Amino acid sequence: MTDPLAPEDNDFRRQARMEINNMLDAYEEQKASLAGIRAHLDSVRIQASSVDDTVTVSVDSAGIVTEIKLQPAAMRAKPDDLARKLTEVIREAAAHAGKYTAEKIAPVTDIVGTLPDLPDLLPGAPSLRDPFPDSTEDDTRSY
Repeated sequence: MTDPLAPEDNDFRRQARMEINNMLDAYEEQKASLAGIRAHLDSVRIQASSVDDTVTVSVDSAGIVTEIKLQPAAMRAKPDDLARKLTEVIREAAAHAGKYTAEKIAPVTDIVGTLPDLPDLLPGAPSLRDPFPDSTEDDTRSY
């Protein structure tokens, strides 16, 4: 009778187990860092202003507008000009927010390096590539 597990199979299983354990360790490290990063990003407000300082926009770390401040001079502009200026300042603030957020989560996402993602190996496992999964996936609200 032959051994059901050839030495090569045992080596492969041992190596696969070690790789999965390393990935799980990286995930736990990443998960521990996420709470602090998330709390920080939730409190961040990034501002951008028009060149003439008549329009100032604040956004959160996701680039969502949280506040718009208009100086009296902004109200004297033509509606189309004011709309254009608002759009430009909002886009600038959102771009800064995207860069800032990417910088803050980079240390966490760098942990995973070139390892395969957990769901690739274990269906249903949490992803190491997406530290902030979209929590609104099951959101059934309509706007």
